Amino acid sequence: MNSSREVPINPRARAHGVFIAVIALFAATLIGLTTSPAQAAVNYPSLKTGSSGSNVTSLQYLLGAGGFSTPPDGQFGSGTKAAVTAFQKSEGLVTDGVAGPKTFTKLVPVLKEGADGQAVQALQVQLKKHGHNLLTDGDFGPLTTKSVKAFQKKKGLTVDGVVGPVTWRYLLGSGGSSTPPGTTYDSLSDEQLDNAKTILGVAKGADVPERGMLVAIATVMQESKMINIDYGDRDSIGLFQQRTSQGWGTLAEIGDPVKSSKAFFGVASHTNNPGLLDISGWEDMSITRAADAVQRSCCPDAYAQWVPLAQDVVAHLKDSSPVID
Repeated sequence: MNSSREVPINPRARAHGVFIAVIALFAATLIGLTTSPAQAAVNYPSLKTGSSGSNVTSLQYLLGAGGFSTPPDGQFGSGTKAAVTAFQKSEGLVTDGVAGPKTFTKLVPVLKEGADGQAVQALQVQLKKHGHNLLTDGDFGPLTTKSVKAFQKKKGLTVDGVVGPVTWRYLLGSGGSSTPPGTTYDSLSDEQLDNAKTILGVAKGADVPERGMLVAIATVMQESKMINIDYGDRDSIGLFQQRTSQGWGTLAEIGDPVKSSKAFFGVASHTNNPGLLDISGWEDMSITRAADAVQRSCCPDAYAQWVPLAQDVVAHLKDSSPVID
């Protein structure tokens, strides 16, 4: 007996199968049209304790916008972790203190021209990370709209100037690093070492004593991790996080490591703000108090944690060539 005899196929069943296949193909094509492979591949970052940089700054601004305030210093420390955890709890998420895709999905708002506040500052930090020249002033005006549209066009997104989930994913998920910068002398990057040499060279050129070098290095480690960043709290930028609105100079001057160092020491020609050498009795102050006398920060004791590293850096690099110009 032949056990392999064909079983007749019901024509109605055959038609039904073809219909299902066509629908599946149509759905797959539609998905391909609405979500490109590149869009699917870009996702929010995962930020945690030790992360740093513009993504962390934007996270901190977004948390502040949501009512979970933490200083927007670009450093993911215990305060930022506590704010993330509190936000996660409020949204019914896993409270692990790690800002990953699920947390960012709940955190980012839809923004367009006319919006203002800390969420807009988070957006502006991201646009600056991608090369757009903006102040982080929290005002979503025509210049911010222009930058958003330029970014969307470059990434192949819908160019509408509206910052929704897809634009946020492209902003946060590309173009930056959350790798922690070096925090011991042996782990300092070439960029950090070059900036340290510049600061100490300016100090030597201005006859600043070694104690002043220690104050400067402790200051920049707290303010920027000795990286010449182009973002910060409100209009703060650069190594020393100086602000145009407080008279430290133009954005170009503040973003110049030599000029910003001269301003910190009080030997610059582009600002009349008092620097370290202008502070009466600074040499008798603790390094932390001397740093705060120039910076007028919210958290003067924070500089103290960097004194051991500053001593190590100065010991290694105090013979850097003087910068006179």
